[in-house]
Amino acid sequence: MPGPDRRAHAPTQLSFAQQRLWFLDRLRPGRPDHNVPTAVRLRGRLDEEALVRALTEIVRRHEVLRGRIADSDDGPRHVTEPVETFVPTVTDLTHAPAEQAWQRARELVAADLATPFDLGTAPMLRARLIRVAPDDHLLLLVIHHIACDGWSLSVLWQEFSAGYGAAVAGRPITLADLPVQYADFADWQRRNQDGPVLLDQLAYWRERLAGLSPSVLPADRPRPAVWSGRGDQAEIEIPAELADRVRELGRAHEVTPFMTLLAAFQVLLARCTGRADVTVGTPISGRTRIEVEPLVGFFVNTLVLRTDLSGDPGFTDVLARVRRCAVEAYAHQDVPFERLVQELRPERDLGQHPLVTAMFQVEDPPALPSGLPGLEVSDHRIPNGVAKFDLEVSMTDHGDRFTGVIRYAADLYDRDTVRRLCEGFRALLGHLAGSPERPISAWETPPGLRVGHSAPMAPADATGQPAAPQPDADRSGTPVTRTETETELLVLETWAEVLGVTPDGVHSDFFELGGHSLLVSKVMSRLGRALDLELPVALLFHHPTVAELADGIDAALLADLGAAEAESLPAGKARHP
Repeated sequence: MPGPDRRAHAPTQLSFAQQRLWFLDRLRPGRPDHNVPTAVRLRGRLDEEALVRALTEIVRRHEVLRGRIADSDDGPRHVTEPVETFVPTVTDLTHAPAEQAWQRARELVAADLATPFDLGTAPMLRARLIRVAPDDHLLLLVIHHIACDGWSLSVLWQEFSAGYGAAVAGRPITLADLPVQYADFADWQRRNQDGPVLLDQLAYWRERLAGLSPSVLPADRPRPAVWSGRGDQAEIEIPAELADRVRELGRAHEVTPFMTLLAAFQVLLARCTGRADVTVGTPISGRTRIEVEPLVGFFVNTLVLRTDLSGDPGFTDVLARVRRCAVEAYAHQDVPFERLVQELRPERDLGQHPLVTAMFQVEDPPALPSGLPGLEVSDHRIPNGVAKFDLEVSMTDHGDRFTGVIRYAADLYDRDTVRRLCEGFRALLGHLAGSPERPISAWETPPGLRVGHSAPMAPADATGQPAAPQPDADRSGTPVTRTETETELLVLETWAEVLGVTPDGVHSDFFELGGHSLLVSKVMSRLGRALDLELPVALLFHHPTVAELADGIDAALLADLGAAEAESLPAGKARHP
């Protein structure tokens, strides 16, 4: 992935993942949904000047951290700004009693985490150092997800440790030169989006996910029309004795602890939903090229793991199915999740994530700075009040045990429900690990959990794929659908700009929102420029809702309709002001 000759601070393309976050931010501005926090407690004699120098060097090295997103005739572009845009904040609380100082420190952390980023203003990293006592400090970093991921935090703390140590010793901070920048990765990704390898992988996912309906755990309340992002979390622990049995079972069947825990979680979902077609998402680093390993940036990708649990298999058979599913997904991981959504075009629902509603991951303990002269470093846990999925299970492998949290959408689930889910998962895992040869139907659904009304354990079809499932329903009986495409997000954003009114959703009607003939021309002109496509004005008259217009635009893109006359467009509802 050779880095092209780029002029300093010249605008560059966004990656697919960055562009989707930019769309979401334009659609729902002023939200902290994609803030990524990390905080450490530093006890001992701290050199504040060395700390600022170390952080500043990191921002200088990684262009993505000191960038902003700018509009252009060619769509959004990343613009790198000088390192001077990064200015850490230092807050001194040493004048207050210790208990009051820590209370105020926690309030500042919560406020910083809840403060949204303006993607049009650099930098994408905020830093606050809080002096709680002369020898006790809290360092908080908040980074927008458009510029980092979990792997990035490890890179950041490693570089911080090296930089701080050098600065304290009075030496220049000399870190190995970066082979490329994140902008080079984004350019490489765009240039290879229609290459043979990616197209072959797309063909795999089309077949693998045909007829997919997300696994949805029955909720305590009906799903809201628009996702609020309001969340909470409950803790879970797998004690050492059970963790040992999980590892032993995995070794016996050549599966990783992640696969074993995932298999148990998918069995739990199958029991609660009554469906054998179980789909869970999992994050993967997305760093398949060695050049990008030392970079801070948004590389993480989401894989859709769809497992067929039909036929009442034993847990050993489930492990084999999960292993096969995961290995195949890893082999086809180059397709960005955003591209997959665009290709599969799931039904739209502003109240639900596309393709998957539950995520599952097993990760190492959080990265921390190390070897800081004269300092004791510890992790400072930050409560997470944001939900991006219905459920997100994050397990941490401590070597002797597993701990974790289940983050959940507070609009859907009560805390007691999720606590019972945690207890049920731990109990079911114990049963499955203890008697893995028994069929999964032998284990009852954990008590207290709501069970869906779908036909239990539907058999696979003749192709070996799970039978096409019927849409789930919420407690009111309303079918649960999925979320918006990138084209719909662009339409929503453009309508909001032109009309001065934010549409309620994908079924909003342009003319009912106050649109008229003059504004139609303005909307279609802006959409055409954004997509580099000549769009006929008549398209909006024939397709007056967000969803219909997005479908019409996608059809134009696929068929290269250009300036075709209105009568050649796909049939739509004609409407005149």
